[in-house]
Amino acid sequence: MLKRLLCLLLALLLLPLSAALGEDDGLSALTLEELTEWTQGYKIRAMAAQPLNDPTEPGALSEDGYAFVYDFATLYMDRPEMTEDSVLKNLVVTDAMEEGPRGTRVDMLSGEILASFYNENDHLEGKRGFAALYLGDSMPSSASWAWLQRDGQRVMAIQYAVHEQLASGGDGYTDAGLVYTIQDNLVAAIRAYGLDSVIDEADVQDNLAAVRDVFEDTAYAQVPISYVGTDLEPFEESDLTFSDISFLTLTPETAQAALGDCLEDMWMEDDTGEFIRTMEFAGCEITFIYDSNKENPRTEMLSIVSDGMEGPRCVRVGDTFSSVLIRFRYNEGEYENNSEVLYGDPTGDMYGMAEYGDDASATLRYAFRTQEGRQAVLYMTFEAMSLREALLYFNE
Repeated sequence: MLKRLLCLLLALLLLPLSAALGEDDGLSALTLEELTEWTQGYKIRAMAAQPLNDPTEPGALSEDGYAFVYDFATLYMDRPEMTEDSVLKNLVVTDAMEEGPRGTRVDMLSGEILASFYNENDHLEGKRGFAALYLGDSMPSSASWAWLQRDGQRVMAIQYAVHEQLASGGDGYTDAGLVYTIQDNLVAAIRAYGLDSVIDEADVQDNLAAVRDVFEDTAYAQVPISYVGTDLEPFEESDLTFSDISFLTLTPETAQAALGDCLEDMWMEDDTGEFIRTMEFAGCEITFIYDSNKENPRTEMLSIVSDGMEGPRCVRVGDTFSSVLIRFRYNEGEYENNSEVLYGDPTGDMYGMAEYGDDASATLRYAFRTQEGRQAVLYMTFEAMSLREALLYFNE
């Protein structure tokens, strides 16, 4: 029942991470004017209140400026006095009751942030560590860009930057912007940075070149997700990969070529005369079955126990249950006795199945039959609703 409520809340609150955004939707890039208006509102509030700390203490000074801590935000100033002449350098908001630009807030999901700004990259294609969102180049007068920083499928930060030529002309450009810090797909902080920073044209061009480089790389993308569930494909043959390695065509030789040196190589004969070989690599174990002559190996099982390796649909150890669930088809079957049929028939060849423990543990199991007639199974175990192990194996 708890999981049912969780899914309902997700469906109501979440927006697709890769929702396509464009000017036709009335969305635009971040502007310096809206950033300045938002941040100056906090300076006005700060001037009418007493900080919770002493900005004159040595510990209040950092590379960001002199910290003025309030219950609504932390402002970093160019001096330890809050006056009309004091310059706001940086601003950090961590209170979910505070409203950021365009109605964004702490505790929003990353998809809701992306849905508030212009975006040219609906599938978030890019590098494993970055995905560019937009790039506007009107140099030498101005430029703007945005990108998303990630660790694989885990979004870490979303940054929007603005470079405008100073009014004096030719004397430099602004280097201001917004950074949404993301933890577990939720906004943990909203940071306005560089509000008094000045850089030269070469620095602007370097920034634009870095974003272009990410735009040109489409090797990595976010896995499609859904809060409906029935619009996703079932677990299928194209999912039999891990870290860009095919599980279907894997051999001991290709495993070592892709994964490096084998840390441990164990052989065991079973009661049918066949041999079981388990090869341990950094982050995973792979089991092969050999015939009685120790020939003709076939892949039997893969165990992923390290978050440095991605399994089918880029699942990783440490991923939350909800983030894994919304990558696979679900919401078609019945819930009974702590078990739920996500789709298909558990007594047949193709299905998805979830089981829930009373101690915040859970399992997800997906299966289908390959063209060669073997049933492939992905079995994932969760503790405290966090993925602990992913098993990919064949049922004969």
